[in-house]
Amino acid sequence: MPDDIIGKVFSLISGEDEPDSDKKVLLKQTAKEIGQNKYARFYRLRTEEIDPSFAAYVYEIYKTVYPACVFVQNPARVYRMRQITVEAFMTREGLELIRKLRPDAVQELVKRLEPRELSRILREDLTALYAAFDGNRIAAMNRCYQLVSALIQLAQFNFLSLLRRFDAGLPSNLWSAGTIAYTPRFQPARAADMVEELGQFRAAIQNLEPSDAWKNALGVLKIASEGKELFPLTQWNVLVANLKELKSAGIIELIGQYSSKNPVWQVKYKAAEALLAESWLEAKSGEVQAVIDRVLNKQKNGQIEALAAAVFGAPSVTRLQFYNPEISKSCVALGLGGFAYAAPLNYLLAFIQDFVTKEMQELCDILLVRGQWVNNSLSMEMSNAVHTITDVTDPIEALDNTLADTGTRGLRFRSALTRAGGDKGQARFINTTTEEMDDEALALINTAVQGLVAVGKFMKNLLGDTQKSPPEVIINWKELGYFTKVPMNQRLTDAYKKINYFVQLMMLQTEGSCT
Repeated sequence: MPDDIIGKVFSLISGEDEPDSDKKVLLKQTAKEIGQNKYARFYRLRTEEIDPSFAAYVYEIYKTVYPACVFVQNPARVYRMRQITVEAFMTREGLELIRKLRPDAVQELVKRLEPRELSRILREDLTALYAAFDGNRIAAMNRCYQLVSALIQLAQFNFLSLLRRFDAGLPSNLWSAGTIAYTPRFQPARAADMVEELGQFRAAIQNLEPSDAWKNALGVLKIASEGKELFPLTQWNVLVANLKELKSAGIIELIGQYSSKNPVWQVKYKAAEALLAESWLEAKSGEVQAVIDRVLNKQKNGQIEALAAAVFGAPSVTRLQFYNPEISKSCVALGLGGFAYAAPLNYLLAFIQDFVTKEMQELCDILLVRGQWVNNSLSMEMSNAVHTITDVTDPIEALDNTLADTGTRGLRFRSALTRAGGDKGQARFINTTTEEMDDEALALINTAVQGLVAVGKFMKNLLGDTQKSPPEVIINWKELGYFTKVPMNQRLTDAYKKINYFVQLMMLQTEGSCT
C-alpha cells in the first residue's frame, strides 16, 4: 500500500476529518487488493456479494469439524478436557497424586483423620504434585491445550447461521446414519449483511496453526469422546494448513473493509488458553486449601464454643453496643471489612465484669491483703497485674462509645453504612474506621491478656506453694483458709483453669495475634 494511503488510514483511525474522496481512494485500493488476492473468487466486486464458492469452502470445513461441533455442545465434557489434558502428560506417580487429591478421596480423609494430620498430609501431597509439574511437562501440557482450545473455538462457531445466508433451507442435523443427509444449494449473499458473521468466522480460525502437537491434542479429544476419533489427524492437518493460507491472504479482512465501507475494519480475536498447567495447579491448590481451611475452622470454632461454654456457660457473649459481631456482619454483608476482634473484645469485657472484678477480686483481696508474703515485691507484682486487667474496662467502653450518636465516629459511620453499597468513598471510610478500631481493640486485648497470663502464673505458683512445707511465698495459708468457704486449693485451681481457658479463647479468636 503506498505511503500516502497509509497516511490516510492513520487519519481515519485518529478521527481527523478527511474529504470523502480520501475514503474512496482507500476503498478503491482495497478493491484492487481483492482482485489480486488468491481467493478473489470469494467476492463479487461488481454486485458486492459473497460468492457461493465461499459458502462451499466454509461448508467443507463444517463437514470436517461437525463431530467436534456436536462434542462441544456438552459444556461438562468441554470442561473435562482440562483434566484430561493434564492427566495425559503425567507420570504414574503424578496420576496417583491427582487421584489422592480428588474431592471424593479428600472427603474420605476428612472423615477418618484428625484435622492437623489431615492438613499435614494434604499439604505434603500438594507439594509433591507441584514438584511433578516440571518445565518440559508444563510446556507440553500448555501447548496441547492451546491447540485444543483453538479447535474448540472453531467448533463453537455458528456455522449454520453463516451458511444459511447462502441457503436458508440448510437443516440443523446434517448427519443421518453417518452420511450427509442434505445437498446444499448455495446462492450469492449480500456482503454488507454478513460483515459481523465474517468477523466471527475469521476470529474462530485465528488460533489454528500447523503443529506436530496436533497428534496429542486430537488424542486428548479422543479420550474425552470415550475412545471415538472425531476426525483423522491427516485430514485435520490438511484443513489447518489450508486455513493458514486463507488467513495469510487476508481476504476476509479485505471483504469486511470493502463491504462495510470502512477501510480500517478489523477483526477482534480471542487468544486460546495457553496456561493450562498453571491455572489447573492454582485451582487444585485453592480446592485443597479450602478443604484444609474448612476443617481447621470447624475445629477452631468447636474449640472456641467449648472454651466459651467452660468460661461463660454460653458459646457467645455480647456486651458492647456497637463494636460487636452483629454490626460486623452488617458490614461484611455489604462486602466490607467487619470488626476483626468484635467477638474477643466482647468476651474480654464480660470476663472482666463477671469474673475478674468479682470472684477473682475477692480471692485476690484475701491473698494480697491478708496474706503474709515472704517477698512483698511479688505481692505488688500480682496486684499490678490485676490492675492491668481491670484498667482496660474504661478504654473498651470508650472505644465502643465512639460509634454512639454522640461519639466521634457514630453518625458518620452509620451514614456511610447506608450508602456504602454504591459509593466507593463511603466504603473506604467504613473499611478505614473498622481497621482503626480493630487496631485499638487488639491493643486492649493484648494488654489484658498479658495481665491475665501473669495472674495465671501466680495462681499456679501459689497452688504449688500451698503444698510445700514450709511454704515459700505465703507463710499463713492455714489462716487464709478461715476467710473462704471453698477450700483455698480449690479456689486457686478453679481460678487458674478459668484464666487458662480464657487466654486460650483469646488466642484462638485473635488467631494468635495477642501475646
